[in-house]
Amino acid sequence: MSHGVCGLPSTCKNSTHDAGGWDGTAVGGLGCGGTSVPIPPCHHGYELDRWARRDVITLGALDGAVPSARAHVRQLLWEWSRPELAQDVGIVVTELVANAVAASAELRPAVAPVLVWLGSDDRCVLAAVADTSTRPPMLLNRGLEAERGRGLALVEAFSSRWGWHPAAMARRLVKAVWAEWCLPSGTGRRAAAVGPGHCHAV
Repeated sequence: MSHGVCGLPSTCKNSTHDAGGWDGTAVGGLGCGGTSVPIPPCHHGYELDRWARRDVITLGALDGAVPSARAHVRQLLWEWSRPELAQDVGIVVTELVANAVAASAELRPAVAPVLVWLGSDDRCVLAAVADTSTRPPMLLNRGLEAERGRGLALVEAFSSRWGWHPAAMARRLVKAVWAEWCLPSGTGRRAAAVGPGHCHAV
């Protein structure tokens, strides 16, 4: 399972990016002066098969997937003795799953799968959400008063680093969006190989 989420070589470097919003279904201009820009792919750089703590759940791309995923990851963090991260991880997973569900809407009436992966080692917690849409996350240049399209701002605000990469997985899952949280007990974020992609860090 972790091969599917992490089967690409490490190709990212840390960088900062202005907070905006992302919508997996956006493909063009937004109207009202807004524009959308695709986020370059970036792998997280970890070999997750070696992590002792990891879990995966597959949900249908339905409205109920969002609260189910949030409750699941919060329960796992409690069991892994990381309850202090439950709120932040829950917020980010909520945004990622909600966007995965929206991005899968084009496949209806069939119910597409959404995969939620959570893992932890001694240095970080990593969450990844995979879906069936080939469209990349889009940076939305919107005003501060915009009511929608601000999911990326939340992902950036409540995680240490995030990104996405293509994935070749079972059940037509082709894209994974991930977020990382550095643990205070660790010695710092592991260095990722420098490459053409960009990871987003706050």
